[in-house]
Order: sequence, then C-alpha cells, then structure tokens
Amino acid sequence: MDFTEFIKAFLEICGGITLVGGTAKVVYSAAKPGISLKKRVEVLEDHDKRDYEALKGIADRDALILEALITILDSQITGDNVEQLKKTRGKLIAHLAES
Repeated sequence: MDFTEFIKAFLEICGGITLVGGTAKVVYSAAKPGISLKKRVEVLEDHDKRDYEALKGIADRDALILEALITILDSQITGDNVEQLKKTRGKLIAHLAES
C-alpha cells in the first residue's frame, strides 16, 4: 500500500464518519421537537387536572352557598324553618372544616 492509497482509504473513512454524523444530527433534529412537545403536553395535562379539581371544589362550594340561601329564603317566607336552618348550618360548618 503506497501513500496515495493510504490517503484515499483515510479520506473514505473520514467521509463515512461525516455521513454517519450528519445523519445522526438530522435524525436528532427531527425528533427533538416531538420529544419536547411530549414533555410540554404532560405538563399541560397536569395543570388541566389540577384546574379541574379546583373548579370541582368551587362548584361544590357554590352549591352549598345556594342551598343556604334557599333555606334562608324559605325561613323568611314561612317563618318556621328552624330545623332546616340547623341542618344547613351543620353542612356549612362541615364544609368549612374540610377546607
């Protein structure tokens, strides 16, 4: 093997390494947005779950407030709704204890 054949073989090896490196970079560049998008979607799903739980708690609280208002109105209208007022008060106290 003379010097020119050695240089030719060396350059072929370098060309192969460059080709493999370029291919790896293209594949990585194509896959990177998908990977980062997957992470972002996971974060957004977690936020969505927490928001849903918070809204569910707000809806439960609002239903309890509306029940209390209806009981108060009934008491004002009829004047003898003391037992229902006591039940509603107990529900309100239990809800506040949970919060």
